[in-house]
Amino acid sequence: MLTGDRGRRVLVTGANGFVGRALAPALAADGHWVAAAMRAVPRDPVVSPAPGMRSIAIGALDGGTDWRDALSERDAVIHLAAAAHQRTAGQSTQALRAVNVEATEELARQARAAGVRHFIFLSSIGVLGQSSVVPLDESAPVVPAEPYARTKAEAEAALWALADNRMAVTIIRPPLVHGPGAPGNFGRLLDWADHGRALPLAAVTHNRRSFVGRANLVDFIRHLLINRAARNQTFHICDEQTLSTAELLRTLADAAGRRPRLFPVSPLLLRGGARLLGRGDTIDRLLGSLTVDSGKARTLLGWHPPWTLQQGLRHAVAAHRELAP
Repeated sequence: MLTGDRGRRVLVTGANGFVGRALAPALAADGHWVAAAMRAVPRDPVVSPAPGMRSIAIGALDGGTDWRDALSERDAVIHLAAAAHQRTAGQSTQALRAVNVEATEELARQARAAGVRHFIFLSSIGVLGQSSVVPLDESAPVVPAEPYARTKAEAEAALWALADNRMAVTIIRPPLVHGPGAPGNFGRLLDWADHGRALPLAAVTHNRRSFVGRANLVDFIRHLLINRAARNQTFHICDEQTLSTAELLRTLADAAGRRPRLFPVSPLLLRGGARLLGRGDTIDRLLGSLTVDSGKARTLLGWHPPWTLQQGLRHAVAAHRELAP
């Protein structure tokens, strides 16, 4: 349990999502009173009820969402709910904006009117682009390269327009988040580690990528709530280690107790083949570099990730295998 300014009344949106279902119980365990907001409360909830927690159904996310009940007597909001990156393919820009921009801005407006003092927003390192050979710190220019990232950047701008001495804003820009039950590309890598299929990525050894474990992200958000130095700041956070794509795959296979079935194909050929198949964005993430500088979180807040990257990956693989049918 963290010491310090505990007993806050916190609204967590997207509480039954990948990050939220770990964060909401952790905050309750820290002594905060948590309203866990989700679009609909399932009969068999992903987030198990815990002392200090209550679930709230808020319906569709857009600029017309009524947050009044969820915001009643709240000190802080942690806004995780979004049109998730891995589910945005084929969505119109307006559909993305309705969830990621309009709903975020309206929630912040209503939160400010309700007397909320601190608004924490989970953005994405993608607002700075899809690749960088230099570790990206908070001074890097905002240059989103695809629709999801553009909506996150627009939401950030809307929040800064509302931030003042009545309601502080904190923005978190994580890279790919890994952990048990992770969706999207990382979930597919966990499936690969479990089944041991061959992949042509043995030669992808010169790129470097940053990641952040869900446990580390949750720990960081817990610290934001009790550290006033975090207010009206943007933070990049990540695990302390970086890996090439080949190193990542070998680590996952080793954690699964399997020999990594990787064979070498020239990255140039991989890029060409992927673009012919319309999978250019996917191959760019596998072959390119994207590293994050989390020095500000260390120096300003004194925060260090409690889990190493390797510990987080091994835990994710073990949990994935336990949940596999």
